[in-house]
Amino acid sequence: MKMDEMYTRFADSTLDMQKALFTSIFVMQNRMQTACEKLQTQISMKQWLLIVMAQSCPEPRTLTAVGELMGCSRQNVKKLAAALENKGFVKLEQGSNNSVQLVLTEKAMGYFEEMGERHAKTFELLYSEFSEQEIKELFRLYGKLYAGMEKVESYAEKTK
Repeated sequence: MKMDEMYTRFADSTLDMQKALFTSIFVMQNRMQTACEKLQTQISMKQWLLIVMAQSCPEPRTLTAVGELMGCSRQNVKKLAAALENKGFVKLEQGSNNSVQLVLTEKAMGYFEEMGERHAKTFELLYSEFSEQEIKELFRLYGKLYAGMEKVESYAEKTK
């Protein structure tokens, strides 16, 4: 379904729009992953995300801390990190208090330099339909969506 069809079909009620937005997040994620994995063949998008989140994570970069940033479990991060370690992009080192720390290698840094032009073009194309003001507004609205997600997570914990 094209976006203009979706707007017409689901614009009758707020609940219909909420449902359409909710499902479109998953569809967009799948499409983004498929397209971007054609652009970068050395690592998967989830592995790419782990490296990006590790770069953003304050030291020490533990698997738990990176998992919190990614919104996934330590175990999922460990699986992704093990695959990246086998490819030479990260090293896993024993930290204090039984923690495992993620260390980015020169290969990871070189990869981001090598892929920089493709990543820049990807962002340019992805946001080409937006004005600068619309990007700011989308960023603000995504913040609200994240706040709502935190409420859903809290609700889910209570219903266990």
